[in-house]
Amino acid sequence: MYFNQQFNVSAILMRKLGVYNGQVGVDNRMFVDPKLLVKGEDEFAGAHQDLLDYFARVIALIKQSKSQSEKDPFWAAAQKMMRFKETSNTGLGCSERGTDGNAIGKTLAKRIITQAAHILPHAEYQPEVLELIGVFTEGLGCDRISDMIVSVLKPRFLAYTNRVTRQLGILETMPVEYNVNEYLCPRIRKVGKAKRDKPLILVPRRLLKPLPIAADIGEALDMAADLNEETRRTANKMFDQARERGTQTPAKSEVLAFMSSRPATYRELVERYKRIEAVPYDFDRNPKRADFDPIAAEIVGNPIRAYAGTDSWGKVKACANQTIEHLKQSIEDNRLSDVLFDESGKPRRELISQRIVFSIARIFAKLYDVDVTPEGNSGPGAVDFKFSIGNSQKLLIETKLSTHERLKDGYYLQLPAYAKAEGIKAHGRPDERNRLVLLILRVTEDERHIQALAAEIKREALRIDVVVIDAVRKPSASKRRKEP
Repeated sequence: MYFNQQFNVSAILMRKLGVYNGQVGVDNRMFVDPKLLVKGEDEFAGAHQDLLDYFARVIALIKQSKSQSEKDPFWAAAQKMMRFKETSNTGLGCSERGTDGNAIGKTLAKRIITQAAHILPHAEYQPEVLELIGVFTEGLGCDRISDMIVSVLKPRFLAYTNRVTRQLGILETMPVEYNVNEYLCPRIRKVGKAKRDKPLILVPRRLLKPLPIAADIGEALDMAADLNEETRRTANKMFDQARERGTQTPAKSEVLAFMSSRPATYRELVERYKRIEAVPYDFDRNPKRADFDPIAAEIVGNPIRAYAGTDSWGKVKACANQTIEHLKQSIEDNRLSDVLFDESGKPRRELISQRIVFSIARIFAKLYDVDVTPEGNSGPGAVDFKFSIGNSQKLLIETKLSTHERLKDGYYLQLPAYAKAEGIKAHGRPDERNRLVLLILRVTEDERHIQALAAEIKREALRIDVVVIDAVRKPSASKRRKEP
């Protein structure tokens, strides 16, 4: 179950708003990457500088300390600033256990500033050292770095949650007071008398990555590309030995010992980290991370099995037809088209529409017991979708945006080539047990490519069904004017 299903809100709207739609009851393993705060927008504009300013204050206290003792007021104050209470749920995992953030207590805070005090003189006391502190500190992983960021920037996350909660129309909410301000958050209900309900903090997708670069020790060391030849050779040997032991990277303690013996590496690492461009994670390219399943579930609802026929071919046709029908209705009438465009109004890649089609098709595939293969490759490239039962009853769908310059090639070259590889006829007499479909999503008012294809088909038609879905974005009902 996803967040939108738990709170009965639209997955399509969550996607449009850019809110992370995590699964309930599992560890989603997504973390706030501090590097992505550089390009923060809306409530997060300037957030990265706030984080660095916080770290700079910690570093100033470390520099003023005379000893690494709690009796030293500056050292004690620095340690206190790096202690964080358990944060509220962040929506990165909504299970009964493990949804709360990890606290950074006295012992771990002491370990952090002790390690920072060792590194900072070699890295010119740059605050980015504390962004990378997970690389250098035992017991501090990307999950704790993420929770630390949420704690430091909590007013921003609460303001974002307050706005998005209202925009989504979430009914199950609770107020949260912080720094004399009150914010509205989704309510996570806890079972049992001793357990209190807790607020859930929402997170923008654009701030998340599966494994923040700051917490990956192998990738972090690889960033220090300016190492001299001898140091690089020693580092390579250390990694080779780790692979011989059956591990991908050396233990963190080994890498720390290596870097401590070459203090200049710390500065090189920080400088390289600062130069790396912040690139948001591409959820859509990773099917395991993409959130098209809840969108498909919202589109389809609770489908009723209604066979087009009692035989296998009837099931194949019904599965494909209902996939296309639900997609068409949702795009043309129910604003699914919002998902097909980015924030600037530019059509997204064909990959997005392909993912949506596949997610819808999987629902009907289970219903009709049909195999649906995405990008099935039988030789001349990969057709987008193959619906089949056995080896003799197949239906192929190729998806194209109307802006694709090679729209005619999709009809006359690609689909016929895929059909030949699958043993399907694209020319000549109809084959009653096979079918080819070119699915075109019209994403702009410009119809030149569609009209050019239609003109060619009038002269020479193949055994290919052409389905055009109007995905051009339309104004909301409240903004539409009545035609005269």
